[in-house]
Amino acid sequence: MADINALMKKYFVQPEDTVPPSQPLPATFGGCKITPLIDGTAYFDELKKQLAKLGAGTPAENADQFIYIAGWDLHLVGGKILPAPGSSGAYTPLVELAKPFSLDGPALPAQLNDLLKDKARAGVDVRILGWASFALMSDNFAQSKGVDHGLANTRNINLATLNAILDLRNEPKLAEKAWVNILTHSAGSAHTKLVVLGSSSGAIGFTGGLDFVGDRHGSAPHPAGQWHDVQAKVEGPAVQAMFDFFRAMWNEVRGRKVRPFRVGFAGLDSHTPGSPELAARTLPTTSQGKHHVQSLRTLPQFNYKSTNRLPENDKISFAPSGMFEISTAWFKAIKAAENFIYIEDQSFWSIDLMKALRDAIQTKPALRVILVVGVADPNDPKFPPYGLVALSQGLVKGTTPAQLGQFAMFSRDVIVHTKSTIVDDHWAIIGSANFMRRSLYTDIEHSVSVVDEDDTLVQQYRVQLWSDAFDLAPADQPKIADIGKALNVWNASWGTPGSGVTLPSRVKPVVLPPDNKTLKPNEQQSYDMLADVDSRDDWGACSL
Repeated sequence: MADINALMKKYFVQPEDTVPPSQPLPATFGGCKITPLIDGTAYFDELKKQLAKLGAGTPAENADQFIYIAGWDLHLVGGKILPAPGSSGAYTPLVELAKPFSLDGPALPAQLNDLLKDKARAGVDVRILGWASFALMSDNFAQSKGVDHGLANTRNINLATLNAILDLRNEPKLAEKAWVNILTHSAGSAHTKLVVLGSSSGAIGFTGGLDFVGDRHGSAPHPAGQWHDVQAKVEGPAVQAMFDFFRAMWNEVRGRKVRPFRVGFAGLDSHTPGSPELAARTLPTTSQGKHHVQSLRTLPQFNYKSTNRLPENDKISFAPSGMFEISTAWFKAIKAAENFIYIEDQSFWSIDLMKALRDAIQTKPALRVILVVGVADPNDPKFPPYGLVALSQGLVKGTTPAQLGQFAMFSRDVIVHTKSTIVDDHWAIIGSANFMRRSLYTDIEHSVSVVDEDDTLVQQYRVQLWSDAFDLAPADQPKIADIGKALNVWNASWGTPGSGVTLPSRVKPVVLPPDNKTLKPNEQQSYDMLADVDSRDDWGACSL
């Protein structure tokens, strides 16, 4: 048995680490069970299994059940849709969506929109919060200008989600329960990939990096270009915090002025303000395991300049100063690290987090830091070298060659969309928050961090993740259970040899940039205003 109090004191956010009101003590729970679900196939199979348990009982039983989804990209409906008339500028007038999203695979049975309609007809309380940018999508002129300035990707994602909401509302039982999440900063998003489902007798939550989009299916061994991601299944008392977070967002949207959207020629109001509040619910606190969990959120501040050409938004009533719990937790764990820090992420853009890694390396010569990224998401626009600048200005600058020898970065030939960090085989975080400034301070995010009374979960999770990168069959995974031998696979000068595992050629080292790499003025402006916004700064005078 591990000294769980010592682990929590070392790696979890403690009262002395907090700076209220924006960085309070996160909700902390014992008696939980966290199951990392690596890749879309594992997550979607598990979600399908849990959904099958709902809506099959008596009317009274079904009425006590719920399915709540807060998503960033809901590509549920297939076919083509037309953007709002006049909004597409010189770009393609039709947006091609993927085939209908199915938990089994593109266009296969178990299409999620149909499953949700079936559950609602059976009496289950189904509610959907899908994000669309009120600033970009609810005004045709701004939408057109935004697309002209490179925001076609956001436009397409939002149109897919709006089309899914429009389709769900065709079911009378969902007509007032499929809403647009309009709580975001003008340049931010509701980036959560949160699902909470169950009943008063038991509930399960899911949080992580996986959206309901057809290309998210994947499993090891990955062919080149496939999606790689992680979702956490949460059981036990921590699910209460996930339920409460969804409830708080739902009721906050309910109290807002309706934002009008359009999908093609169809009007779509953001929500139904006269509907009843989502009532509080006390979920069971029965212990499900030996894992201790902190439920972590990011919610933005709303600071605007006097001139702003995009619509402004109001403060969120339950977090008027913003909520930066993920930031607090991440920096705390990096500072606490002694042996190794491993991070898989889509976008290593945050200079501040890079500086935290540099500080950790400089103060602890035995520490090893590994970052893993993948090939670019084909759905993303081509970004300036934000990641290389963060490495240059945050990690490389002021670091000696010997200290840089404690650090290694690799690129895989798959789309690494994971948002997860592992520290010392003791602490891990899984969620929607990227290694980006906007995930720390601007977008709406949710993650969970975990330590384990048996101190085995995080090591097992690390072995699974590294086996995915090393192309190891399950029978060979014990070869990297020892952290010294496992570190030696990444770098022959680290740890101890003898695992018999070699780094695949598909995993390539990233050459570090010089310490003087910077952005051009126009690139810096785009970074600050749109790509990686910090909601703590005054925002506005946008040139869209």
